[in-house]
Amino acid sequence: MPIRRLCIVGLFPLVFVLGLLGLAGCGSGLPTEQAPRLVVLVYFDQLRGDYLTRWDTLFSDGGFHRLEKEGAWFPNCHYPYADTWTAVGHTSTATGCPPRTHGIISNDWYDRAAGASVYCVSSERYLRVPPAPGSANGENARKKAQGVSPERLLAPTIGDALKQATGGKGRVVALSLKDRSAVLPAGRSPDVCYWFDAGAGLFVTSTYYRDRLHPWVAEFNRSGLITSWMGKQWMRLRPELDYEKYSGPDDAPGEGTQKFGRTFPHALGGGHTAKETQAYYEALYTSPFGNDLLLALVRRALEAEQLGKHEQADLLCVSFSSNDPIGHCWGPDSQEVLDVTLRSDRIVQELLACLDRQVGKGRYVLVLTADHGVCPLPEATRRRGMEARRINPTPLLQQASAFLCAAFHVPAEENRWVEAIEGPWLYLNRALLARHHLKQTEVETALASWLRQQPGIQEVYTRRQLVAGVTAEDAIGRSVWQSFFPERSGDLRILEKPYHLLTTKLTGTNHGTPHPYDTHVPLLVYGTGVRPGVRQEAVTPLAAAVILAQALGIPPPDKAEAKLPADLFRDR
Repeated sequence: MPIRRLCIVGLFPLVFVLGLLGLAGCGSGLPTEQAPRLVVLVYFDQLRGDYLTRWDTLFSDGGFHRLEKEGAWFPNCHYPYADTWTAVGHTSTATGCPPRTHGIISNDWYDRAAGASVYCVSSERYLRVPPAPGSANGENARKKAQGVSPERLLAPTIGDALKQATGGKGRVVALSLKDRSAVLPAGRSPDVCYWFDAGAGLFVTSTYYRDRLHPWVAEFNRSGLITSWMGKQWMRLRPELDYEKYSGPDDAPGEGTQKFGRTFPHALGGGHTAKETQAYYEALYTSPFGNDLLLALVRRALEAEQLGKHEQADLLCVSFSSNDPIGHCWGPDSQEVLDVTLRSDRIVQELLACLDRQVGKGRYVLVLTADHGVCPLPEATRRRGMEARRINPTPLLQQASAFLCAAFHVPAEENRWVEAIEGPWLYLNRALLARHHLKQTEVETALASWLRQQPGIQEVYTRRQLVAGVTAEDAIGRSVWQSFFPERSGDLRILEKPYHLLTTKLTGTNHGTPHPYDTHVPLLVYGTGVRPGVRQEAVTPLAAAVILAQALGIPPPDKAEAKLPADLFRDR
């Protein structure tokens, strides 16, 4: 039920009492010099920084433009590290430090002790809540039932800093469609942490946090909203607009289909069978309606948890995930990405309006950013007359193994030189090196030298180089070093040339490099005490944790390295 709008006048104690009664409304809000009652960290997964200028004339006054004009806008915002992945971006912005410090080096990495790849938030100690059907039988069922936790996170987040500073009284709520995008910003002790299980079509949590759903989440799952787009189509938001003029053709080489078509309209499907229903849930996640669904959950959380109405200020972390699978499938120059960005503008407008109603204009601070950008489709880049290609790592590694066998006089059948590959990282087979009495540094050096000669490879960094440290003059090398965590990273890090993709896929695109199209993201700061204006100085999204701590009036997370942008806040 919407909170009544009241005109709040008088001293802070009166406001505080009304807040406890759940009656503190919005109107003109509190004086800007007072501390906010809620801080909000908003991500749009894969929202590249240049989209805000590229499509500036198409946005509404109440969405991105409101943040840009009434808040502080940092157009020159780049991640300082090389491995621009979802888990890394969410962790770095929430902790204020890079992967070499917080330890989340990727979505997945190879665990040498376990002899297997591990997922950044997976945990065998916990179970999904509610329990997955049939969770007792079989390995696949066990994995499906497995819960998640932030145990692999090695640095405190802004949520942890708030808990520490308030003796646990400040509430921390984290919501996303992706588990890692809720778990990692939330930190170790959030009050609410939920994500969308696209296999089952409901929002879930883990026994790390609680043993049963919050009643309001269980009610949300039963409400029918999750299936309300079943049988509908994703059509262009603005059919009168010339989408090709602002993006590209609707059907372009290199685009994927994501199982529901390369071109508009995209049918979300659905049906009576379990297979059809699951296909619908996956399509929902890969459409703008996934963001709409999450926004509805955010609205419900604001009401149910009475965020911004407690003795201590609260933190809300929200990550809108659907932009990412859309960008992966159709690429940044597609009409689909243009459309989801236009709809994201509306999401921002509706979120701000909701915060105005529920918390009060002038009573919150919001930081908006993204976890990474994205590379254009190689096919689109070639149409512009630039060099671009897809590099299949499978034959590349086969050729590399043959080279190493010849270089170190090892029998050809002993060809498993690389124990694992995760993204651009190669993990050498140390058992093979030991059997043949080979020094790892020599193998690293030889393989790196060979790889640098291969088409599409810009540079290769070895473990020995990264452990020794990279000079400040090598900007790319420094960004790779910022991503390097010795206990988890591989032995060689391959860096593709700009606009090249190291992938086995024949369509779609990816991110994960230090090239500007992957590192460039928005940073917008809006709300109580923020000095408005466009700031041209170079910043990193890691400043988000420090900005939110400053807004809350608490120390930043213990391992935060980012600096607070100068003159961002008015004196209180």
